[in-house]
Amino acid sequence: MSTHVNRRIAILAALPREIAPLIRDWPVHKGSRRDGYLIAECDRAIAVCAGMGQKRVTHAFSFALARGPIHSVISVGYGGALRTGIARGTVHWPATVIDSRNGKRYACPDGIGTLITVDRALNAEEKPKMAEQWQADLVDMEAAEVAGLASVHDLPFRALKVVSDEVDDVLPDLNRFVDDRGQFREAAFAGYIAVRPWRAAAVIRMGRHTAQASQAMAKELRKVIRGTE
Repeated sequence: MSTHVNRRIAILAALPREIAPLIRDWPVHKGSRRDGYLIAECDRAIAVCAGMGQKRVTHAFSFALARGPIHSVISVGYGGALRTGIARGTVHWPATVIDSRNGKRYACPDGIGTLITVDRALNAEEKPKMAEQWQADLVDMEAAEVAGLASVHDLPFRALKVVSDEVDDVLPDLNRFVDDRGQFREAAFAGYIAVRPWRAAAVIRMGRHTAQASQAMAKELRKVIRGTE
């Protein structure tokens, strides 16, 4: 049982690199490679990464609850743009999060736009279709599941997404590099690119953009955490 007294914000992300700039100076606890999770804490927040996809969200949420009382939940991470004009590195607090599995909608306070949660990474051809079907602006793989769990526990929920890829970006099929624990198999991905050098430039750009996105997200989250003082 946790010894923490203060209620904190739970920040749930898929991968540690998404929130690395935020938790750089926080105490960190890592599970085994088999467990596939990371927990970082400060006085006002707890951040948990437990892998990509909605199935892994349950684990992340459970870890957050186990570390002490929380007063609200934020689903954070990279998101893909579904419309032209939404640029890489831009920060978004959506007003609505939709679960593509059942169409359930979750409202978020003070947000703008719509985020659709899907069960796999979309390619450039699929994005416009998803935008039209759901009237959505952004796509991710976790937020709706976090919203559902927050609702079950009667906790306020918000989503913070930073755009890592624009609507017409052509990327390799990333789904093939996600293991059964929701972890991205970086070594396998590097091997794939090594024998396809014509894809290297796009991957380098993606890496640069996601690093910038993480910095932007950390800056936004620090504002939120300071606001709880």
